[in-house]
Amino acid sequence: LDPRERAGEPLWLKPTKFFLSSAIATATVEWILRRSGLRSRLQDVCRAIIAWGMGVEMVIICAQAARGVRSHFNFATSLDAVLFSVMGLVITGVVVAMGVAVVSATGAGSRLTRAERMAARWGIGLFVAAAFLGNLMVRVTPAQRAVDSAGGWPAERGSHFVGSVEGATRTLPITGWSRESGDLRVPHFVGMHGIQVLMLVVAWLRWCGWSMDDASTARRVAALGVWMTLFWGVTLGQALGGRSLVEPGVWRAILLVTIGVGLGIVASLVGTRRGKVLVA
Repeated sequence: LDPRERAGEPLWLKPTKFFLSSAIATATVEWILRRSGLRSRLQDVCRAIIAWGMGVEMVIICAQAARGVRSHFNFATSLDAVLFSVMGLVITGVVVAMGVAVVSATGAGSRLTRAERMAARWGIGLFVAAAFLGNLMVRVTPAQRAVDSAGGWPAERGSHFVGSVEGATRTLPITGWSRESGDLRVPHFVGMHGIQVLMLVVAWLRWCGWSMDDASTARRVAALGVWMTLFWGVTLGQALGGRSLVEPGVWRAILLVTIGVGLGIVASLVGTRRGKVLVA
């Protein structure tokens, strides 16, 4: 209904992506809490922080979209700077609350199986690490620093891109990730949504008839967690190095990581013998 665009994208695309990402993340945490069977005052406090925090975050993002301005890195006016700072404080509280909630749900007395606990712990670790990548995104770029040095006031402080500036790089559709330079949103996305991959794999293993309380199953979930961590590390390295996700060299590194961990998992599967498991 709103034909306006910003930086070549529909104005409401970013709020839509944030709504979807937030819904998936919060639903995953709530599923883990309910599945654990544990209920505590601490979890209730974390739930409240997550719900209210994400509500404030989305209200600000949508309000800025309605005004026709960007929500992130925007320091064009005092109001924009204050709103962006509030978003940073709020989302920090949300991330910490999610981490605390999941860790508490995987403690003693949890109904989560061994494999589910492994997936939840590994996934939330990646989630928190990737979430705090936002601190790298708000670093002042060389161009913005030059404006500061000249006594000016840059309208934006920080950037998703490494090695290019917004509006001067070709991007991938929908995601907006750069096709020509590094983009910190790639490792941000991979790490924050790795927990869904891990939990879905556990669900698939259960559907296939695997024992979720078996130590060997938990170790194989851990092997997948290692792969997710290395995959995330590769995407972080390529972003900080100013290299686009679509470069062949990046995918060669990802392929090598996949082959290495895959061989370890295969070895653990075929190495089960006389009650002993060869751990990858």
